Amino acid sequence: MQVGIIIPNAGPKCSPQHIVTVARWAEELGYHSLWVTDHVALPVQCESHYPYRSHGRWDYPPETPWLDPLLALSWAGAAASRLKLGTSVLVGPLRHPVLLAKQLATLDYLSGGRMMLGLGAGWMAEEFATMNVSFENRGRRLDEMVALMRACWSGEAVEFQGQFYQASGFKMHPRPAQERIPIIWGGHSAASLRRVARLGDGWHPTQIPLEQLATGIGTLRQLWQEAERDPASLLVVARPGNTYAITPESHARHRELGVTHLVADTPIPEADPDLALLRQRMEEVASICGLTSSTS
Repeated sequence: MQVGIIIPNAGPKCSPQHIVTVARWAEELGYHSLWVTDHVALPVQCESHYPYRSHGRWDYPPETPWLDPLLALSWAGAAASRLKLGTSVLVGPLRHPVLLAKQLATLDYLSGGRMMLGLGAGWMAEEFATMNVSFENRGRRLDEMVALMRACWSGEAVEFQGQFYQASGFKMHPRPAQERIPIIWGGHSAASLRRVARLGDGWHPTQIPLEQLATGIGTLRQLWQEAERDPASLLVVARPGNTYAITPESHARHRELGVTHLVADTPIPEADPDLALLRQRMEEVASICGLTSSTS
């Protein structure tokens, strides 16, 4: 199992130096990947149901710093040249697919093929209104986005006529360094799991209980088999967040379930100016997961 870490691209400790520091620590401690979260513009008032808190309320002030995820990954990836780079998760429908395809291809090309695209439909209606894009049809648009982006990455002339997007008469180079940028879908609804089996390379559930994770993996494996896809090709990227702790017991359960990647959150307390508590937590997770330090 590969283990990654969320870097501070958002929140009060978001800074160029902190990103570099955490990225280098991750590389030193034997982590495999760096991950970032995504928001474009935070509303002054948010009434949308927040699916990652038990109370369902968005509790970040609109002044919260939030760096663009792909630019933050390029900064972190330059500091830690061996680690994979992932989004947890990028809200696809807020972007135009041709421009997003260009940004992702560029990042994968510059990083030597390290990109993992965690992709989701989004939940914050206010953010969609700010961007003047439809919230209601975001899932269907996202399906088309993936098809169009893969056409852009093919290196061939693009001729795409969809319900929402039409693009033709161009090629996009350079292509990504990878033959296929892995797309791992967020969400944990039945529709999300069907989308993974139909269009994705893996599943990236965030902040759900272990037993819900187990049920979802079982359902997804059945859908994967029905789609006649290679069982060994399924990626499962679990991110417990605040839902449960990464402990020897929970990590053993991850292995039992066949989780292929684990992403650890590292909240940074206000009273941690030199990130000492963060470093301690990174070391604890590394020990639990049996990571091998590059300095050992």
